[in-house]
Amino acid sequence: MSRDPDSYYEDEYFEEVGRQELIAQALKDISKRGIRDYLGTYGDAIDARIEDVLAQARYAKQSGYPRYAVVGAVTGIELITRFMLVRPLLQGAFLSDDWAQLLVKHIIAGKTVQEREILPSMLEIYGIKIKELKLSDGSTYWKTLIETVIRKRNRIVHDGETATPDEAAIALECACLLREKVVYEIAKKMGFTHDATGCWHKIADAG
Repeated sequence: MSRDPDSYYEDEYFEEVGRQELIAQALKDISKRGIRDYLGTYGDAIDARIEDVLAQARYAKQSGYPRYAVVGAVTGIELITRFMLVRPLLQGAFLSDDWAQLLVKHIIAGKTVQEREILPSMLEIYGIKIKELKLSDGSTYWKTLIETVIRKRNRIVHDGETATPDEAAIALECACLLREKVVYEIAKKMGFTHDATGCWHKIADAG
């Protein structure tokens, strides 16, 4: 008895769909492994450096030097963006450490503007919509960061402007939100137990 041609092609179609799903899952697993390897190796050291920078910024604010608090907070944001987000996510996206290093050097070496431009799109891949995050006063995080905090830091550094305590507070809130609502959310998605252990070398399913 001859087989229905439509049935044959239908089976072949679903087999191909199944293969594509397996390939997609394999690539996703490899991508996650790249991110885990990077953060598991370097995360603790990078996080310590960031915490030191932000601690100095908080101290400057408390001591009555808000302009230095703004500069310190933005330095922390740049470290977080480059080394806790863009670098490891590129590592995962391009699978190879050599390729990731080459791409990072080509795209973002010393160019924080480009880092900020590509970050929202990279984060959306992992379900994080940074442009929808809100600050405690209800303002949009990303717009405030780009149009207010970054510009203020630039005017302080290049034009010698001063800053108010409120401006310092907003800058520090932006740094903390990026760390807590974005970096630590990535950590959870990658299986890290950072929220419970405070360590980047601890992964939930790694024992």
